[in-house]
Amino acid sequence: MKNLQFKQLLLLSDTQKKANQFLFQKRFNLITADDNSVGKSTLAKLLLWTFGCEPDFDSTWKSTDCKCLVDFSIDGTNYKILRYQNFISLKEENQEILKYTNIGGDYSKKFAELVDFKVLLPKRGSDETELVTPPPAYYFLPFYMDQKNSWSKTWNSFGKLGQFDSWQKTVIKYHLGYLSPKHFELEQDLSDNKRQINELNQEVEKIGYALDVVKNHIPNNEITINEEQFQIITKEIQEELAELSKLQEQFLNELSNLTSDKVYLEHQKTIAEHLIKELESDYVFSVENIEDDDIECPLCGTIHENSIVNRSSILVDKQQAVNQLHSIDTQLQNLVKKAEKTQKEYEQIKEKINHINAKYKLEDNSQSIPLNEVIEKFAYKSINDNITNTKKEKLLKIDDYKNGQKEIKKEQNALLTKEERQKLDDAFLELLHTYIKLLNAEGINLSSIKTPLDYNKIVKEGGAAEGTRGILSYYLAIFSMINIYGSEINAPLVIDTPNQQEQSDKNYENIVNLITQKIPDTEQIIICAMENDKLKEYKKDANVIKLNKDKLLQASKYDEVKQIFDEMEK
Repeated sequence: MKNLQFKQLLLLSDTQKKANQFLFQKRFNLITADDNSVGKSTLAKLLLWTFGCEPDFDSTWKSTDCKCLVDFSIDGTNYKILRYQNFISLKEENQEILKYTNIGGDYSKKFAELVDFKVLLPKRGSDETELVTPPPAYYFLPFYMDQKNSWSKTWNSFGKLGQFDSWQKTVIKYHLGYLSPKHFELEQDLSDNKRQINELNQEVEKIGYALDVVKNHIPNNEITINEEQFQIITKEIQEELAELSKLQEQFLNELSNLTSDKVYLEHQKTIAEHLIKELESDYVFSVENIEDDDIECPLCGTIHENSIVNRSSILVDKQQAVNQLHSIDTQLQNLVKKAEKTQKEYEQIKEKINHINAKYKLEDNSQSIPLNEVIEKFAYKSINDNITNTKKEKLLKIDDYKNGQKEIKKEQNALLTKEERQKLDDAFLELLHTYIKLLNAEGINLSSIKTPLDYNKIVKEGGAAEGTRGILSYYLAIFSMINIYGSEINAPLVIDTPNQQEQSDKNYENIVNLITQKIPDTEQIIICAMENDKLKEYKKDANVIKLNKDKLLQASKYDEVKQIFDEMEK
């Protein structure tokens, strides 16, 4: 099994002129101290923050304005990654440094490529027509147990996870082998199909507007003359009317298209105006909250940070909407001018036809019908037929894409048989029951837990101390499943403070023994914990990082560490 392993973490604060260096070994690592509040949890979080995750830091640490650099390896290849704010620099040995200005986009794709994390998630508001690679946090989630969040709620170790809707099922299934990389190749095909269908539906909608315009202009007279008879008449007056008839049809068609485009843009304008009002309300709401307060999303319950950066993003979104509205207004103005010009030209043609019409009339069923109405009837009928045929062609294309979707979904469903799915469920339950027993948490009722997706049920069972052992059992079962069935690169297992809820000596000993003895020797483990006799066996073979009152940053290390950062930031 290929692994990602942390080798070194460097910290640098130019504002405080302080720095530090921490080394990690391949197997056991212990971050410890004699006292609380010296930075154990922060040190573990910084490893993951450097890669683009968003763990929760207190305001004291944020004020250091720290840069982080991690040396790591993947399957024997060495890398360096540096993060400052949201700027990322990534270097593979003997390769050029790659620089990124944000966590998402190209950087997320590059990191996912390094660790074989093939998950694609639909971008919010895209109606599943735009799939993107999620940031590294979604990769690291099963490998990190945060001290504050993970022991009361699973799959919740990092912030800003609410940027995707209902991501848990997809991400969990990929980690554990229920979904393969091929599944996401087909998912991309599905997304492309949906986008094509949406574009065709928009075109059909515009065609509908055009048909309405044509129907409103067709003369009311019922004309029984057929096209053959009409051709005989037009042949007699071909020199005078043929070109006018073609021009009239051309301008009618153009007017029809301009009118349908105008209706469509007016609809888009209404949407943009509504969005601007919503964003103004969001900004007013955010500024009425105290700086750094958290805001809970009323729709999905996600906690969002109410910071200056986030407020600024609302203003940026609003400005983009205003720019879009301005663009729509400009297009509408141009359309109106063009329509007015076309209408004038059309009227000039009608005047010429009316002049000729004074010389010719058509007798039909004892009616005297002006020739211009005959021409208009045939012109509108021709346009109507052309538009209707175009609509039929696009509807047939939509049907083809929908049939293609059915075939793609059929292929997706065949990637994992019912028997294979059951095998994975059974393997997970066997691991969970084994770990529950080893951790003396058998008081937890597991009857309602059938698959790894039942993670919300595990947190509701047992008392405080026993419940945390149950959650640890779930995480270790997930980690083991990834190790056995996953297709990604394995990350180190980071457990922040396993002695939750003041475990008894015997139960804490069981926890340490399970982590030490049941996790494969190939896996790197990092534990954050206070000094305790029950860690003796783990500590014996571990690389120990012991923090003191100086915490994480020291002035004596600044010059040496800064040189390394300067080399990466050239």
